[in-house]
Amino acid sequence: MKRMAILTALILLIFMDAFAQDVEPAAPKSSLAARSGYVSAGFSGGFMVDPDMTAGAVNLDYYVTDEVSVGPYFHIGGAGRNSYWGVSGQVKFSAPLAGSSNIRPYGTMGIGFIELDFEDMDDPKTIYFFPVSGGLEFELTDMLSFDAGAMFNITEDTFAGLTIGLRVLL
Repeated sequence: MKRMAILTALILLIFMDAFAQDVEPAAPKSSLAARSGYVSAGFSGGFMVDPDMTAGAVNLDYYVTDEVSVGPYFHIGGAGRNSYWGVSGQVKFSAPLAGSSNIRPYGTMGIGFIELDFEDMDDPKTIYFFPVSGGLEFELTDMLSFDAGAMFNITEDTFAGLTIGLRVLL
């Protein structure tokens, strides 16, 4: 378990470092218009519909271009004696909605590991998973956007959930 966490963290650091820039980027015109070279921090909460649990997540997106970002995704959830937590590396694609500069549909996909501790299990179980999500970002200010989406954590079973949150351009 510890080896998987360390290996995942090292892979994420190497992946992020490969896209690092030596030059300070210019100030963005808008959080949804010019994000290349910037990092966005996202904080979201929601619920899983199968199994029934509340969930929370934190993610960082480094924008390689204005539409493509990479970064880590950390999340946790639980209800009663059922709980899980996971970490993954993700790639995100988002593009402005035609006719609107304030709304961006997005899609993400990644790979990581998740630890499941469910009531019907003898011991917690750590397995690989593939997080996939999609939704909309709504610009509130030049540096802040509201995010609403659906996520699917694909493992031996698929966890489906709905989330809402905020993203801050750093």
